[in-house]
Amino acid sequence: MHHRDLLLSKVASSQYGVFTLEQALACGFSERAIEARVRRGALARLHPGIYAVGGTPPSWHRSVMAAVLSVNERTAASHRTAAYLWGLMSRKPTRTEVVTTRHDRAHRDSFIVHESLDLVEHDIVVVDGLPVTTAARTVVDLGAVARPRLVEACLDVGLRQRLFTLDEVRHFVNRVARRGRRGVGVIRPMLDVRADWDGLTESQLEDLFVSIVRASHLPMPRSQYTVRDRQGRFVCRADFAYEAQKALIELDSEKHHMDPGTFARDRDKQNRAVSIGWMVYRFTWRQLVDAPEQVLSVLAQITSH
Repeated sequence: MHHRDLLLSKVASSQYGVFTLEQALACGFSERAIEARVRRGALARLHPGIYAVGGTPPSWHRSVMAAVLSVNERTAASHRTAAYLWGLMSRKPTRTEVVTTRHDRAHRDSFIVHESLDLVEHDIVVVDGLPVTTAARTVVDLGAVARPRLVEACLDVGLRQRLFTLDEVRHFVNRVARRGRRGVGVIRPMLDVRADWDGLTESQLEDLFVSIVRASHLPMPRSQYTVRDRQGRFVCRADFAYEAQKALIELDSEKHHMDPGTFARDRDKQNRAVSIGWMVYRFTWRQLVDAPEQVLSVLAQITSH
């Protein structure tokens, strides 16, 4: 294999089999040589000036890399694409999204280009070998293209997985906030609310419960509450608690609470709490999704005492 082929192969292998014309020229190829290989089928043209090594299997990651490389030097996967790469959302987006400082406004059917004048180098990191906006920036940018409920879910996932802290997200918001800056208005009230919570929830089920209570007139129970007896000995830990009413709230998911071992441990925990004067209320995922008004009705009865 010719030296220039080795160099280009090394570049492409680090980019899911994709490379730019500029990278090929830097390896010693001419434009004519690249076009000749395209005609022979040794290379595939993905976008103007973007090529894939022949035989490289198409993949979602390859398409994201091709989109990033086709715009300009300071470009990264962003918005829903970045949220998926960070694990903030589980559903793979149907179209790739990238962000750049300025682009040529050329029409692109296969992916979306967002322009941002506040994109700086330290807003871009590498995830799965791809240039991606930081997790903190991603969750803020998401507010410009997604429904608030999805943004909120991604914020809670990121906090729970320690991809960022509230302070880090707030610092980014303060850095880029200006009139017309999309995404900031969506995330800011969510940060304010979470700053007042006693602690972070530990599951999406708990996040859903919090969102339901917060949308009502009812007081928010304390999360991750530790119950102790009169001697200060540990009794159990509950998902939520109304301390004044001595009422514990447990949330049961079908995935994590229906196996025999967990089912038995949950009942043992409940019995220990009841034995020292606490009431225990249990809600399932299905109740929270299908009948949130019934959940709120029970909570209203608890807090009315």
